[in-house]
Amino acid sequence: MYIDRARVGVLITVSEDDLSQHLPCSPQRVGVELAQAIDAYAHKQALGYYPALEYFRNVDVLDKDLLDSAEQIAWLVSKLVREEVQKKLRPIFSTVQFETVQTQAFSMPPVRPNQKDALEKLTQFYTPNTIKLELILSMLRKDTDLAERKAEVYARKMIFRWLRDSFEHVEVTSSAEV
Repeated sequence: MYIDRARVGVLITVSEDDLSQHLPCSPQRVGVELAQAIDAYAHKQALGYYPALEYFRNVDVLDKDLLDSAEQIAWLVSKLVREEVQKKLRPIFSTVQFETVQTQAFSMPPVRPNQKDALEKLTQFYTPNTIKLELILSMLRKDTDLAERKAEVYARKMIFRWLRDSFEHVEVTSSAEV
């Protein structure tokens, strides 16, 4: 018996329909309002980038209620994703550890103001329904042939197979043996 471990980065988007039963407001609507306000600010200030949402806690640009709504949605989405990932992956892996859980909207956007379709991409980015996870997964393996024991390949396949029906979008962004 061998214990193999893999570190896997996953990007998960929860559908608007799944969230509508838990939320009084639409994450998409919050994303649109955030993107419009931040885009206007970036152009007014002649910035070559869009700041992360945390920046706007100290700058009186965004409506406080809008930022609070984004945080509340992000908290709920993170909770739902963690519960579903744990439920789906626990039977497959010996352990499922969450190294990091971050709402994409609260990280630095890869979109730049001069990009084509910047506002559309920014809206998608700031919609607080996408979570970035970094998982440490361990599994008991019986095989002894080291050449065929690729924990990261197995983990990638199992994550996609077991989570794709639970979420709107599942993307494995990175993986490595631990």
